[in-house]
Amino acid sequence: MATDPNSLPGFVEQNIVLPERLWNRVEQFANDTVREPSEVVAEALRLLIAGPVPTAATAVGGVVAADDLAEGVSEPVTVAGSGSIEIQLADVHEEPADSAKLLERLAQVMETVDKRDGFTRSHSRTVADLALRLGDGVSVSGKDRAELEIAALVHDLGKMRVPEDILGKRGRLTASEWAVVKQYPEFGVEMLRPFTNLQGVRDIVAAHQERWDGSGYPDGLQGDDVPLAAQIIGLCDVYAVLTSERSYRPALDAETAHQTIESGSDRLWNPKLVRQLLAQNS
Repeated sequence: MATDPNSLPGFVEQNIVLPERLWNRVEQFANDTVREPSEVVAEALRLLIAGPVPTAATAVGGVVAADDLAEGVSEPVTVAGSGSIEIQLADVHEEPADSAKLLERLAQVMETVDKRDGFTRSHSRTVADLALRLGDGVSVSGKDRAELEIAALVHDLGKMRVPEDILGKRGRLTASEWAVVKQYPEFGVEMLRPFTNLQGVRDIVAAHQERWDGSGYPDGLQGDDVPLAAQIIGLCDVYAVLTSERSYRPALDAETAHQTIESGSDRLWNPKLVRQLLAQNS
């Protein structure tokens, strides 16, 4: 039986859809030492996204638990080095946010990154397409729409600076390892710093792991303090992973994916965005 989330030190209940054996691992993670709420939430989401499809789910203490769970965790997406990517982008540093040349080059770079693992191919483009549809549904337009698309494309760029033994680790991350992972949005910002016209994009990338209730990272922003575009990308990123096939599991069926997203509404994600996303993908 899953433990009551409120019994964990420093943990604010998130009501996440989580298989029972994964919940036990999250509980152990939380009890290793005093954890920030954002660390516990991020670990829960990491295990949920990395783990295989639950086979039978029932509500337990605000968490949806499943009886069966394999231990498979994805292999890391590896990149030869961020320096080579930065060289490829050197001649588009001065392009404006709505530049077709800039967008095409960024898309090419991220496609190269995604292709490192056949099961993550086109993930960045998928997130961008979902984000644009969701942005259109909530009236994002003009320059804001252009920045949304670019930020969605490059939201994972900073993971290239996270060591592979951490990014693809099997099992729980230590507190020090989480400290590294939580820096990846900032790594992405650093890699985008040479782009003189992309300050708005950098702000979005920096905040795309923030959560509606303040449990995200790196700054624990809450509600509308999180830029709308960052809210959109954070939600679409999780939805894209849940609904796509991975080497360690098939795609979640629509009902399970929707249940997972709905369980985080008004906790992890803006409820208005959740309603719009699910309506567009029903």
